[in-house]
Amino acid sequence: MALADILHDRTARYFDLVNNPELLKGIDGLPIADSDFKDFPAKGTKIPDNWDVSFGDVLNWSKGRPTEAYFVMEDRTLLKNPDRTGSGYLTIPFIITKNTRNALLKYEYVINGIGKDYVSTVEMHPDDVFIVKNWGQVPSEMHSRNVEFIYDPLEEFLYVNIPYTSKSKEFKLGSTTMKDIETWFSGALETQASFRVKYDFSGPQFQKYHDLYRLHEEDFSLPKTWSAEPGTTHVGHDFCRGEWIFHGDHKHLHEAKKNIQDFYKDLVIGIEDIPHTTVSIV
Repeated sequence: MALADILHDRTARYFDLVNNPELLKGIDGLPIADSDFKDFPAKGTKIPDNWDVSFGDVLNWSKGRPTEAYFVMEDRTLLKNPDRTGSGYLTIPFIITKNTRNALLKYEYVINGIGKDYVSTVEMHPDDVFIVKNWGQVPSEMHSRNVEFIYDPLEEFLYVNIPYTSKSKEFKLGSTTMKDIETWFSGALETQASFRVKYDFSGPQFQKYHDLYRLHEEDFSLPKTWSAEPGTTHVGHDFCRGEWIFHGDHKHLHEAKKNIQDFYKDLVIGIEDIPHTTVSIV
């Protein structure tokens, strides 16, 4: 897409075909007959030439969560909501936003129409103005097909993912900067390490964990190059057991382990290293 097209990118339109079907019109300005679109996704995937829709517009046949929402592609075929969560939330995919430099503005009507609570994922170009304004300019070494920038408008996190690896980290809007992202990314390129923490608290240990230390309300303090992901968890009124998995650069492995030991204070936990597979980023 040419620079002029990027700068004059049109706002995507939203068509709620369940509650406001009259908004879908033909190029002649007349409403499309209900019978023409009522079961359209089941009939085919290409939009008729006389429908007044454009690339990036969203047609929604859903009655609740946008499980039956579709994006209009450049060839007028329909792309079903890819829903990265698997729970019926809208994902605005990179294939739609890759030539957009202001994805939230382009999809403002769509997000408001579907409801912010039902939009989980907006995949962005690294030069998106929202990223630049709130975190800073993305360095050139992070402009790669192997680095993804994904914004969650509900939780207000920017996720930076390195596909085909386990490396991913969230950066909170308003409290993190591009420096934080660069620090994490640089660490992700170094030799990696992972370890698992297992816990099984009951009786006095659970009372300390839950009532005295209230650790269930606290967050881990980790090096900026490290991240945590929960494993299996079982919780009852007088016990909890489960595990956490931690990933990061090998250089800060001992610091990460010490921080976890300090977090759990005198509670008994098990720590075991996880073999790491190195994946190149190009």
